Amino acid sequence: MTSNFQRNEEICERRFLSGGPYYIVTTENLDWILFTGEEDFAAGINMIAVALVGQRIRVLILVEMNNHLHLVTEGVYEDHLVFSDRLRLAMQRYQHAKGNPSLLGWEIMIKEIPDLRYLRNAILYVARNPYVANRGSSPVGYRWGSAHLIFNENISLYNKGIPYSALTFREKRVICRSRVSTLPGNYMVLNGAITMESFVDYTEAELFFTSANQYFRMLSRRVESDAETARWVGESILLPNEDVLRIVAGWFGVKMVRDLGPEERLEAARRMKAELMSNNKQVAQILRLQPETVDALFPVAR
Repeated sequence: MTSNFQRNEEICERRFLSGGPYYIVTTENLDWILFTGEEDFAAGINMIAVALVGQRIRVLILVEMNNHLHLVTEGVYEDHLVFSDRLRLAMQRYQHAKGNPSLLGWEIMIKEIPDLRYLRNAILYVARNPYVANRGSSPVGYRWGSAHLIFNENISLYNKGIPYSALTFREKRVICRSRVSTLPGNYMVLNGAITMESFVDYTEAELFFTSANQYFRMLSRRVESDAETARWVGESILLPNEDVLRIVAGWFGVKMVRDLGPEERLEAARRMKAELMSNNKQVAQILRLQPETVDALFPVAR
């Protein structure tokens, strides 16, 4: 007899197979700050919204971090290329005007998502990105990401701002950074930024989870999958020490990592590098190895 959970899983699977293709769009991590404050983050959101206009792309979730951004999308690949070219050009102009380093070589990667598992992991990875980068944040409490919209019954209570159509011509030019006002009139503007509710289809993202309970349960347990997804998209992340300690202990069935023997520590070191993307410093800290020993195992370019 098929359980409710199995039936709901089948519904999610059918939705994945009937739609798509799905992509994770990610920009390279810069070694300098791309967004330094409210004005920059708002400008970034506006540039994303403008670059999407006219493209057959549905955004399921997005996040802007200080030096990169991520989107999970559904739509036509060729339109993703147009979107990425538009966004790259807009960001180049914006950063040049601020006197920041050139973005001429700025990479925007578009990677197709092969199955429902990877799609869920991608959505959750984007949602958790602020939390992994800063433990003082939370997956649903970050202002410059749309994770807070998913399974949120309080959206109707939000300040919706004012319609884009109600802005003056000059205000529209500031939003679009162009003489041409290209955004739909029903988009909402709040504090100088297009609201993410205007162009992010968060209700579509909800269709790939059996329930709100599943989404939030998985959202709070994404540590291993974060590392897997980061490897897949080619991004470097560093998981918090407390999460790595729990994972490593679980690999060997011990309560504490300090209970590992010498050979187990070496195996753990290799797995931490390969599976968790730990740097040498974290490997030495977690496994209580001498930094020189770890550097000898995993030479670092000087």
